[in-house]
Amino acid sequence: MTELVFRPEKTGKVASEAALLARDHWNEVEAPLFGKGDYLLDNEHYVMLESLNMLAVITAREARGELAGYAVFILAPCGHLKGELVAVLDALYLVPAARRGFNALQLLRSAEAHLAERGASLVQYSSPASRPCAALYRRLGARENESIWHKRLGSAKPENKGE
Repeated sequence: MTELVFRPEKTGKVASEAALLARDHWNEVEAPLFGKGDYLLDNEHYVMLESLNMLAVITAREARGELAGYAVFILAPCGHLKGELVAVLDALYLVPAARRGFNALQLLRSAEAHLAERGASLVQYSSPASRPCAALYRRLGARENESIWHKRLGSAKPENKGE
């Protein structure tokens, strides 16, 4: 794989490409936590967040333009730190061929620079228990300060209205 180029992009521009990667992302990373059912990306949700200026998508592309990964953040005022804008990692994925060297680190450093330009003063990283990223986040200067736990409420899986 050639050297990667990292840049912010709009959801509409990357939606169809990202949907292909998102399925692989789900099967590899999220399915162990949530089950192997068909995963459908909720593009309408991302478009709505983007229209509210609450979404940042930073892509990793090969020199010839092919999408090799993404980091997606949701931006919102922090309820615990008045006046601060927090960027919460929603999705992080690199195709297997792009997982070499410092690509993940460079993707997240590019994301942090973009988020700071957007006014974010705090980044919240997380990773699935099946794919811990503590070493990567520490290298970025983040520190662990809480655990995140999920529990599905109700007996039925919510209907997914994605594409």
